[in-house]
Amino acid sequence: MTEDNDGIPESVLGILKTASEEILKKQDGYCFTVDNKPDENIKESFSYDEAELAEFINFDMIEEEGDNLESFNHLITNTNHEDLTGDRKVLKILLDSGIGQVVPENYVVLIHYIAYISNLQEPFDVTYLQGRRPKRFTLGNGELIPGLEIGIRTMTTGENARFIIKPELAYRELGCPPRIPPNATILFDVHLVSFLSPESIMTFDKENRDPDIFSKNLVRVKKLHLEANEQFKLKNIDKAVFKYNRALEILHIAGCKNDNEEIEMMKYLNKLYTNLSLCYLKQCAFNKVCRMGIEAMKYSERFSKRSTKLLFNWGKALRLLKDFTEAKKKLEIALKLEPQNETIHCEIHKLQKDKEFHRNVEFITLKDDDNTDDNERLAPEFWEVFNKHLNEFYTSNDDVLTVMLNKNPDDIEVVKNKASAYDLQVHVITKAGVPTNYIAIKK
Repeated sequence: MTEDNDGIPESVLGILKTASEEILKKQDGYCFTVDNKPDENIKESFSYDEAELAEFINFDMIEEEGDNLESFNHLITNTNHEDLTGDRKVLKILLDSGIGQVVPENYVVLIHYIAYISNLQEPFDVTYLQGRRPKRFTLGNGELIPGLEIGIRTMTTGENARFIIKPELAYRELGCPPRIPPNATILFDVHLVSFLSPESIMTFDKENRDPDIFSKNLVRVKKLHLEANEQFKLKNIDKAVFKYNRALEILHIAGCKNDNEEIEMMKYLNKLYTNLSLCYLKQCAFNKVCRMGIEAMKYSERFSKRSTKLLFNWGKALRLLKDFTEAKKKLEIALKLEPQNETIHCEIHKLQKDKEFHRNVEFITLKDDDNTDDNERLAPEFWEVFNKHLNEFYTSNDDVLTVMLNKNPDDIEVVKNKASAYDLQVHVITKAGVPTNYIAIKK
């Protein structure tokens, strides 16, 4: 088995090793790597810095060690979570919606997760480090801590969710030495890849013992990929998204016997995440575009970190979400990969103009932040700035404009009417299925 740590700082590797060494000794399944052979599509000079790697696994999500605040309190707002137990012992924050029904009782689930303790800045369990296959658990037989099982029972296929679990439904007063102290509140970031009925699990296991299972799965993936591409060309974006996601599910649960198979899997994962990011851009689902970028880095980072299209889509989505600092980072990485790409240069120029527009809007809407009322009507100065920018957008080559509003329905109607005068579409941007106060105007 070969190792490729190129571009990952030793300090971060040390954190990852410490975070997972206890669990690694106990895990079965495949461990995936990629070989060191040069690839004509890869520019080997590109690498991550420590801050970029930290972003993908959320080290900076956790509070400072020794913080005396309620565990993970900084992640919870009045509207972003659901109390699954009624006593706040299991809180759920939906990160990205899935599809289909929730997991039935006693089913087998295939999941990836990253698990944190509140007073540590590193995860204590990271399945992405234990091989890129999802971990398999049977609900109802005690394989999972109670709080995590309660959370997973609320999930649907493809969903990403965050669960904050109190000690009573986690590792209680004993903890799980040496990594988990007594009375620890635990946070799990969970991706539900798939679930299977007790009746179908034997067939699933039999199929996965087939020595040619990877080749057969890859044939199915390629077929779905081509079908999705055709739906995208026909502008049937919803159908394209469904087929891309089905192909992703097949790849996620596929096993690899050697480096060559894993490289093929990684290449297709990168293609699927990139194509999905473009679909979600078309749907003005900008938070999902960012999720595709994060997932791509977890599952196929060797190829994804050199994927100009993925990084461009990610950067554009961040710009439209008004996260200009992170947008610039992604676009600058894309520009390093393709310095002569005029589309990237143009997007960076749009970022600067959009930043100025947002700064003007923010000054008007939030100038008295302590007394701001979300339902208060916007001031006349706002409409002066907005009208000017809307006209500039209409005559430009950009395809989407986003603007932050208060939540007054009358102002939203005004925006819709102004957009319709230019024959433009209006979308309310959602995050994890919840409407935000950002509006997307699309040509």
